Amino acid sequence: MDENFFRLPEGKKSRRHSVIGIFPDLRSAKKRKRKLEEDNVSLQSFESGNKKKSRRKSLLRVSSLANLLSPKATRKETLKRSLSFKVPNLPNTPRNTISPYKAPPPSPGRCRLSRTWSDMMNEDGTMLSKLSHHDIKHQEAIYELYQGELDLIEDLNVVKNTYRDSLHKLQLMTDGELEQIFGPIDELMPIHEDLVNRMKGQRLPDGTTQEIGYQLREWIPSLKVYISFCANQVFGKVLLDEKKNDPAVDDFLQRCQESPFSRKLDLWGLLDGARGRFMKYPLLLRSIHKYSTDWLDCQHLAEAVRLAEEVVAEADKKTGGAKCIYYRARISYLYDDQKHPDIEKATTLLCNGTLKNNKGTKLQLFLFDTILVVTRLVTHNGQQGFQVYRDPIPVSQLVVEDLKDGEVKMGSFRSAFGSSQTSRNLLRVSFKDSNLGQSHTLMSTDEHDKRQWLTHLHQAVKVTQTDSMHKNDKDKPTN
Repeated sequence: MDENFFRLPEGKKSRRHSVIGIFPDLRSAKKRKRKLEEDNVSLQSFESGNKKKSRRKSLLRVSSLANLLSPKATRKETLKRSLSFKVPNLPNTPRNTISPYKAPPPSPGRCRLSRTWSDMMNEDGTMLSKLSHHDIKHQEAIYELYQGELDLIEDLNVVKNTYRDSLHKLQLMTDGELEQIFGPIDELMPIHEDLVNRMKGQRLPDGTTQEIGYQLREWIPSLKVYISFCANQVFGKVLLDEKKNDPAVDDFLQRCQESPFSRKLDLWGLLDGARGRFMKYPLLLRSIHKYSTDWLDCQHLAEAVRLAEEVVAEADKKTGGAKCIYYRARISYLYDDQKHPDIEKATTLLCNGTLKNNKGTKLQLFLFDTILVVTRLVTHNGQQGFQVYRDPIPVSQLVVEDLKDGEVKMGSFRSAFGSSQTSRNLLRVSFKDSNLGQSHTLMSTDEHDKRQWLTHLHQAVKVTQTDSMHKNDKDKPTN
């Protein structure tokens, strides 16, 4: 076949070339369309990839936070994931303004020197041989009074400067609360400093003191400030116990008590120590008077003892009146007929404490100047109170018996058959007229406590009988 058969005439092109020649931009348009479609697909895949990547990144951060907090994460994974979650370092700040109380390690408490006058004079060794045993006892009694004043001044300084002033500066208590708890403590310091100076002035160069009675007689009236101080303690103790429920106050008091300066005594121990010292003055003065040989000094000492007893008795009376107001307000009644009018007439609380009845139940007894009230301790709305147990016994109807040890079987019905059951320190209170109410067989903690109760009970009955006799004498018609 002729090869020219497939050859186009000269001057003519093939159909393919002719189409391209007719539509010169068709190929490039298809390429652009295909490229545009590819670009659109690429853009969508790029955006979708970015979203997935972003989502994976955020999930990675969340998972890295969980893994950082999880103890199961390995060190390598933790280091890798921590790069995507960093927390800036914050300064350390205390959670509470008051750190929780932590008892300090045991430290030796500051002990007081228990030196007597003889110990002090033994350093010289010449004076004791010149004095009789009676004279040495006289000097010892005077020195005991002197040294006790120095110790009391030290304690009052601790109470005033360390406790009261610190509580005020730390704003842990208000001025009114501090006044109620500490009372007229500022007035006590100068009184005892005055006595120390008086006793120093009476001391001779050889260390002995011959005459002290006049100075004591002149000084005793200044103790009248203790009348208000002792009466104030009744309500001060209640407020202090309430303030201990405040964690900040309790923390402060514990830190002070564990410090050497407090000698391991709490605040109330130091405050009540001043009252206890005041109550001992008649006994201390009697001891000096007992060994004094100078006639004029003995006269002054006897007068000083009398004045001290009067001041102590007045303070005791005021304290009893404050206790009467406090405890009478906290007595409740199970039955209306227990509300005896003599309870409201009472002006003084003579004695109170805890005794057990013949069943072993603890009872709270209150001996007022007009009536004896037997109660049980109860708690209502977080406050302690005293619920009357059986009928109160008016002092005018009171009969007191001192029971011998082993005379009465004590305890419950079940324990009454035990061979080891013992009964000691017993007393019984009852009505003169048994139809008015039941009697109480009571057990004290020890012999001393029993004697204290018997003394106060008998004294209350005696005073009531005396007042009744005077009243009858006044009521008798005169001829």
